[in-house]
Amino acid sequence: MGRHCAIWIVLAVAGAVHVHAAVMADASGNGPQLRQANGIQYVSGGIGSDEAAIMHRLAAQYRVRLRFVDSADGSALSDVSVTLFDARRQIVLQVLSEGPYLYLNPPPGEYRAVVRYGGTIACHRFNIGATGTTRELVVRFPSPVVTNVQSQDSLPATGAKAAEVGPCRMPATGTCPCASPGRRESSN
Repeated sequence: MGRHCAIWIVLAVAGAVHVHAAVMADASGNGPQLRQANGIQYVSGGIGSDEAAIMHRLAAQYRVRLRFVDSADGSALSDVSVTLFDARRQIVLQVLSEGPYLYLNPPPGEYRAVVRYGGTIACHRFNIGATGTTRELVVRFPSPVVTNVQSQDSLPATGAKAAEVGPCRMPATGTCPCASPGRRESSN
């Protein structure tokens, strides 16, 4: 694994930067709670049909929408770790999903998300424009037995089919999915 890739993964897994999150409960006190960290509003949940229905109603209010599923049977996953880096490679959000849905409202900019479930790590790069840009992503994870690395550099806009990412192994070329496009990582 290349040095730069290892740095991204270590930062995401170890939580090297403290990210403060404020919690704002919804009026009823039931269902997913709106949260905020570093100016990024987010909500996570969707366990059970009632909470899933709430998340579906909230979806249009968020610019980035992630859904986590088991690749073997399509079942919903929770406790998925997501670390969001900005263009300066600073952690701006670190969250453990409370259900199969995680919706975010980051400010315009370039981002890299490191998504981890069990031993599988996925890296996703995307840009959020000043207006109208939305991204959807379905991340499919295998059973958390084997460590895999996967990458998806571009997420489709709303209206297009959501990107579906399955497990894959890091290529033998030394290209790291967490590195910049086309950049070859050294083993040193």
